[in-house]
Amino acid sequence: MLVSRFMQQRLGTSSAIRQAFEKAEQLKKAHGADSVFDFSIGNPSAPCPAGVRAALEDTARNTAPELHGYMDSSGYADVRSTIAASLARRFDTPYKASDIVMTTGAASAINALMQTVLDPEDEVIAFLPCYPAYRVFVENWGARLVEVPFDEETMLPDLAAFERALTPRTKMVIVNTPNNPSGLVYPAAAADGIAGALFRAQRAFGHPILLLSDEPYRDLVYDGAQNPWWPTIYRNTAVVYSFSKSASIAGERIGYAALTPEMADRDALLAGIRHSFGDIGFVNAPATAQRMAAACADETVDIAYYDRNRRMLTSALANAGFDVVAGNGAFYLLFAAPEGDEQLLLDRLATKRIVAVGGSDFGAPGYVRLSYCLPPEAVSRALPLFAQVAKEYGLSAQSPSAEPEPAAPAQPAPFTVLFAS
Repeated sequence: MLVSRFMQQRLGTSSAIRQAFEKAEQLKKAHGADSVFDFSIGNPSAPCPAGVRAALEDTARNTAPELHGYMDSSGYADVRSTIAASLARRFDTPYKASDIVMTTGAASAINALMQTVLDPEDEVIAFLPCYPAYRVFVENWGARLVEVPFDEETMLPDLAAFERALTPRTKMVIVNTPNNPSGLVYPAAAADGIAGALFRAQRAFGHPILLLSDEPYRDLVYDGAQNPWWPTIYRNTAVVYSFSKSASIAGERIGYAALTPEMADRDALLAGIRHSFGDIGFVNAPATAQRMAAACADETVDIAYYDRNRRMLTSALANAGFDVVAGNGAFYLLFAAPEGDEQLLLDRLATKRIVAVGGSDFGAPGYVRLSYCLPPEAVSRALPLFAQVAKEYGLSAQSPSAEPEPAAPAQPAPFTVLFAS
């Protein structure tokens, strides 16, 4: 058979997110798009920032070949300068253009970093619940993913379990906050705990450990939550960013990797990322999309658009009797399946033409994830259907509050600076 054994195995375990998305598309063809409520995939619907249109109009006015040809594999110097200046201004970190590599979205940046850092049998740690593609990315490079469980009460990282998971083979730790799938922002205590454990592990094992911060939802935070800025907490940090969500341009595949200026082996890492692009086949990030990124360096979608959806859903689900994880970031939430049977809940939702994704794929069995990046009017029309499903379970409805407010995790004191050398 022409298909490799590795790919045959992969095809047998295809993404639950993609499967749900494809199911929703089939239902739309059969019943009409307005009759289907697709909460499966993080496909943004908020209007793009003005900078996206400006960049496209500028490109359309000037079709000179040099604007569409190859460039330095790191990306356009002026684009990287714009992004570095934005990061330096917003996060008080002295980035320069040379610290930034433009990438075809976050996934290519993650894989390029993994190819650069990982040897076979190395270990990469991720905190559950997490994006399921991390496992595939790690296995692409012959390494092993080590999953750290979450605290059952908070769904935040179990710091004691993390400390135990660190070994001499640990080369990389992935953090993702705001988190997909929970929508939770890691508070200062969690971030400081992770950084402190890494600092101790580096000293004990005698080699640097890379913290890879996957940040596609960094700018989507609510209720005054403060997302960690890892480079000021832990020196050996590579920030991976995507404009997919913050600028509603997921299909354009544009993002970047930013390496902390004082981190270990920075120059070799940058060279490795650039070299990896040729190996993987990306060559360089798309030219026009880079111009969009530069135009959106300080712009985002109107987060009130998603916050309205978050509040509607969190309140309606809780009032219907469901147990909801009240997130304060991204555009995802988890709610518990009655009696822990997530497949039954998915099936019951499907009878109402609501498509969602089971939590097992993210390492959160017994939960269902909703991606609430639909238009607000679609979310509003779906709310009575969730209530109908709750009645089928016999859940006790609560009286709706006059002004629903999801409970956000309290934000502790400012982050501790723990530079790890």
